[in-house]
Amino acid sequence: MVQAVGGEISEGIVPFMSGGEGFGGALRALRESRGLSLEDVAEVTRIRRAYLAALEEMRLDQLPSRPFAIGYVRAYAQVLGVDPDAVVAKFKQCAPSDDAPLQAPTGVRRQRDPRLSVAAGAAGVVVTAVLIWNVAQHAVAGDGPASPPAPVLAVASPVALHGPVPVGAAQPAPPESDVPKPYITPGLAPVSASAAPQTDAIAEPAQFVAKGAVFGAPAGQSPVTLQAAKPASLVVRGPDGTVYFARQLAAGESYRAPVAVKGLVVDVSEPQAFYVYLNGAAHGQLAASQTPVEKLAS
Repeated sequence: MVQAVGGEISEGIVPFMSGGEGFGGALRALRESRGLSLEDVAEVTRIRRAYLAALEEMRLDQLPSRPFAIGYVRAYAQVLGVDPDAVVAKFKQCAPSDDAPLQAPTGVRRQRDPRLSVAAGAAGVVVTAVLIWNVAQHAVAGDGPASPPAPVLAVASPVALHGPVPVGAAQPAPPESDVPKPYITPGLAPVSASAAPQTDAIAEPAQFVAKGAVFGAPAGQSPVTLQAAKPASLVVRGPDGTVYFARQLAAGESYRAPVAVKGLVVDVSEPQAFYVYLNGAAHGQLAASQTPVEKLAS
């Protein structure tokens, strides 16, 4: 890797600049006198070779913004072993910033159009004449007799009402015209509520017929069977509150209550949702939300 030249930094670039090389040419001449190539400088400074070449040829339009260009000049000067501050000052002198405000050219006098002066003078004369005419009119009007004040018309006071005031008979409310009538599809008669099909409920047969899963005691070991006519919950508790069964039954699912366990109580969400079968024969619906199993078996 190429190292920066020299121990102490000197102002060796000043003689090159004063020799008519210009700033970029002075950088190139000083680099060549050090025996360095653009690739060597780019490797040390980590600056693109194209930027270094543009700096030597003073093609500033191909460089990034001015702060970056000044930083490149400073890094280049450090590699060449010269004073970075002096080189940056020389760069600013040779390439002044474009941000400075432009000065007005000397020896040029701004001239106004003479027609503007004539128009302004005419407008002033017209305004003055209008003001004088208004003042004269007010003065003439002030010499004449004063005009009489306009009469003030008396405003009649509102008439007080005494006794009942007859009003017309009550009229029916106008029809609501902003509510459109419901749309009925042609050829499709409306379906009444009584004719709507019942989707979830099942009818109670005279004998028990399994229409879904059967939970609880095995077949033949319980005379009491509860069948859900529609979706409902069923909980079976013991006398001490122990829960033996708890489930949301769908329509057609059933539960056989084990009569061997004493003190069981059936707790349902809706009594009318369960049919009771005793030994396979229908015994109607549950009468209460909580019913002892022993009562159902009797």
